[in-house]
Amino acid sequence: MKKLLTIMLSVAFILSACAADVDPESLENDQADQGTSEASAESEEQPAEAEKTEDPESVENESESKEQEEESAVTTEPEDEEDNTDSGEEAASEDPAVEAEEPEEDTVEASANEGVSEEETKEEQTSNVGLKAYMPKKPMTKTFMQNDEYEAVYEIVDIQGNYVQQVITFGDMVTLQVLQWTEGTVSVVYEEFNPEDTASMLDGFKPVETVDVLIDVTQSSQSESSFKLIDDKQTTSTPVRDFENVLVVQKIEKADSSGAEVRSTFHYAPDYGLIKEKIEDKGENGYTMNSKLIDIK
Repeated sequence: MKKLLTIMLSVAFILSACAADVDPESLENDQADQGTSEASAESEEQPAEAEKTEDPESVENESESKEQEEESAVTTEPEDEEDNTDSGEEAASEDPAVEAEEPEEDTVEASANEGVSEEETKEEQTSNVGLKAYMPKKPMTKTFMQNDEYEAVYEIVDIQGNYVQQVITFGDMVTLQVLQWTEGTVSVVYEEFNPEDTASMLDGFKPVETVDVLIDVTQSSQSESSFKLIDDKQTTSTPVRDFENVLVVQKIEKADSSGAEVRSTFHYAPDYGLIKEKIEDKGENGYTMNSKLIDIK
């Protein structure tokens, strides 16, 4: 019994001695180090989780910024195209090769006119002359002397559009006429002898028929035409004054069945109309009449 008690006390003494050898502070430090290592491990895991978890607002902002960049790129493209177009037009306008093409047209026209006689060229130019340039420009009274014996008075009553109303007094004969002037013809479209009223009738006037064709330069290039162009740049002298750029046209008609001709030559001055006339009848009862302007009022 004593021996068993002695053994138990020895064991207890050994255990107490072992417990006395363990430092409490080192034990606490070991526990603190273990806690710090666990905390650092948790902190390392948190950034990884933060990387996996994205903020929804940042995602939306990034998508909106991408859309704005795409829209701005689309918007700027047409402006670039317009700038390219404008620069192309300016380059084309400044290209000397484009401007150099125009003289080629003149060369073509010049070559087309080669081989054309002077007479044909004159006739072609006259066919393009506007006879309206030879209309009286305002009402006036023109007095003509025929064969140095008889007077004929042409009173220009009114002018409207391409119509001219005139009253011709020759002795006891009074003739009212309305002339229609076009680019290529001068025609009598109304005629009345010894009218009761010679006042203007051009308001609302409409021609019914063509009484006579005084000039027709549209036929001047035809060999069988009854009208022949003599000149369109003549200087014609009259007792009143000299007229320049006078149109001279000849009208040829048959005098009778014998085939004799009547040649009538008319001189028209710009802005004054008829200023001189000559009629040569080669028929059996032929005659020659010269009429020239001696006064304008």
